[in-house]
Amino acid sequence: MRQPTVSVIMPAYNVEAYLAAAIDSVLAQTHRDAEILVVDDCSTDRTVEVAERYQDERVSVLRNARNEGPSQSRNVAIDHARGEWIAILDSDDWWKEQRLERLLALANAYRADVVCDDLLLVPEGELHPVVTFFQTQARRLGVFDKPFEVDARKMAEDDYGLLKPLFRKAFLDAHGLRYKPSLRAGEDFEFLLRCLLHSARMVVSHEAMYCYRSRAESLTADPVRCLANILAMTDELLGTVDPGTHGDVVAALSSYRGRKHQELEDARFRAPLQKGRWGECIALALRNPTKLPRYVPMAGRQLLMLAASKARRGSASR
Repeated sequence: MRQPTVSVIMPAYNVEAYLAAAIDSVLAQTHRDAEILVVDDCSTDRTVEVAERYQDERVSVLRNARNEGPSQSRNVAIDHARGEWIAILDSDDWWKEQRLERLLALANAYRADVVCDDLLLVPEGELHPVVTFFQTQARRLGVFDKPFEVDARKMAEDDYGLLKPLFRKAFLDAHGLRYKPSLRAGEDFEFLLRCLLHSARMVVSHEAMYCYRSRAESLTADPVRCLANILAMTDELLGTVDPGTHGDVVAALSSYRGRKHQELEDARFRAPLQKGRWGECIALALRNPTKLPRYVPMAGRQLLMLAASKARRGSASR
C-alpha cells in the first residue's frame, strides 16, 4: 500500500457526538493524501460505531484492550502510522480545510521537524470560535503576524503545549520519541519539549486553522487535578534535563513550574468559590494570609457575577 504524506492520529473516548465532525474535517482537506487512525480507548458509547461507519480506505479504527489514556493511545497510532508526518487531532476538535496544505508548505519551507499553528477556541455548544489562543496570550507573548521558530528554552518559557503539531515521523523514530503513557495532563508540553531537547526544528504559523473545543467533561476540565499532574510532570522533567548542557532550559522550566504552582493555588481557591462554599474559601484564606491580595479580587469578581446573575433572573421574572 502506498505511503500517505500524513497520518492523522485520533485517540477517542466517549466522543460519539463529536467524532464525525473531526473525521469529516480531515477528509475535506485540500491536501487529500492522508490516513486517519482512530484509536478507541474502551469507549462505553457509540464511538466505535461512528468511526466504523466510514467506508473510506483512509479511515482505520484501532481498539485498545483496556483504557490506556490519550498518551498511550497516541503511541499505538504512531506505531501503526505509515505517513511521513504524524498529525495530532483530538477527537472532539476539527480543522479548517486548508490546514494540512498550509502547514506542510510551511514545514517544507523551513525544513522543520515540528510544525503547528494558532488555535481557534470554540466554547462548548457553539459552532464558531470566539477568539484564538494567541489572542488570549497577547499580553504575555505579544502579537504574531508571521511564522516563528521555537526552541527548548522558548517552549519552557512561553508554553506552547496547547498547540497540536505535525511531527516528522522519521525524526520521532530516529530518536525513539513517544509519549509517556502515564501522563494524562501536560503530555503535549512534555513531548514537545523532549523533541526540542533532541534538536527538533519547530516552526509555528501565526494562522489559526485548528478548532479547539472547550468541553466541561474533558480531561482538562478539573483544573486542580490537571495542574497537580502538570507540576508532577515538570518535576520529573527538571530531574532529567542536564543543567550543564541546557542551563537556560532548566531556568525557564523552573519559572514555568513557579507559574503552574501559582495557578494551582488559585485553582484550589477558585473551585469552592465557584460552588458558593464560602466557609471553605475563608478557611483557605486564613491558612494562607499572604495570598489575600490574590484571593480578595477573585472573591470580588465572583460576587459581582452572582449579583449580575441574580439581577438577570429578577428581570426575567417580571
